[in-house]
Amino acid sequence: MRIPKRVNDAWDWAESHGRVTAVILLIPVLAVGALWSPALAAFALGAVGAGLATYLRLARRIARLRAEVDELLRETGRLRHRNTMLASGIVQAESAATQKLLSIPELNEYVEPERRSA
Repeated sequence: MRIPKRVNDAWDWAESHGRVTAVILLIPVLAVGALWSPALAAFALGAVGAGLATYLRLARRIARLRAEVDELLRETGRLRHRNTMLASGIVQAESAATQKLLSIPELNEYVEPERRSA
């Protein structure tokens, strides 16, 4: 089932402005409930308060989990890029050229100063 764009935009707005949405929905219920049944008004007020508290608590958890997922995706992207570079052979050729340029010093260069001091 497809949701019309205007309805989807309204739901997105209501989700991002949860407190305003709760107040907009609560005012008519409280007005009617206060006239006919104060118990209904108290129930509606408690239900909206509990729902808002639960939503805010879950929103913090969801935000933390989304940040963790984003970091994992970034790390996966970095690893994928590194593996692509290694597989392409560019890094292997450069490291081979670098290894050819390194010189290993003779062992005698380090042994002679020790003999002189003794």
